[in-house]
Amino acid sequence: MHIIPVMDLKEGMVVHGKSGMRNKYQPLKSVICETPDPICLAKEYKKRGSGKIYIADLDAICGEGDNLNLIKNIDFINKIVDAGIKTGEDLDRVREYLNKNDKAIIATETLIDKELISEKNIIVSLDFKDGKLLNYTVEEVLNLVRKDTPLIILDISSVGTGRGINMKLINEVLNLNKGKNPIYVGGGVKDIVDIEKCYALGIDGVLVGTAIHRGVIDLEKVIKTFEKF
Repeated sequence: MHIIPVMDLKEGMVVHGKSGMRNKYQPLKSVICETPDPICLAKEYKKRGSGKIYIADLDAICGEGDNLNLIKNIDFINKIVDAGIKTGEDLDRVREYLNKNDKAIIATETLIDKELISEKNIIVSLDFKDGKLLNYTVEEVLNLVRKDTPLIILDISSVGTGRGINMKLINEVLNLNKGKNPIYVGGGVKDIVDIEKCYALGIDGVLVGTAIHRGVIDLEKVIKTFEKF
């Protein structure tokens, strides 16, 4: 199971996200990095054994510019990137800034052209808020997505709260997917117990942010523990 540390970018800085209230996000304070500098944080993630990181470009998602040049310069670690893709044109543009092993995320929060869900070499994010998938139904997405495309179950309401993963939501999606796609889980990861729960469910990857920065989860330790399986 992959442990995938998270980086939320806004106006060139890493910020601490909470429950999708993006106008209130503040520069990140972390026990593993002294500044909210994205390059610094990415290096700290890599130093602790991360092979892949998740980046959300909040400016792009909100339609207020982007951080794509900065993301391009994080070229020493593999990335999965949500840059608010709406159309095929957006996808093509984002891919210009990605490296060979990086993948663009197609997220239900921003997606307009749902046919993009059928694209190759992407990741699809199922963006839930207050328990409801934004803009589509899970069934719509599952009918379009390729079998080899990973799905992220992202509980936006729980992001940054550390209140624990939404087991009810995760199980609902797992029951609908029936093992068809690789599954990642993000939003609300509280501690190593949540990671153990995901492992027990056969989850393929867990996105972790706040628990790392608060020192609740030792990134290097959990990578060594879970990525060997």
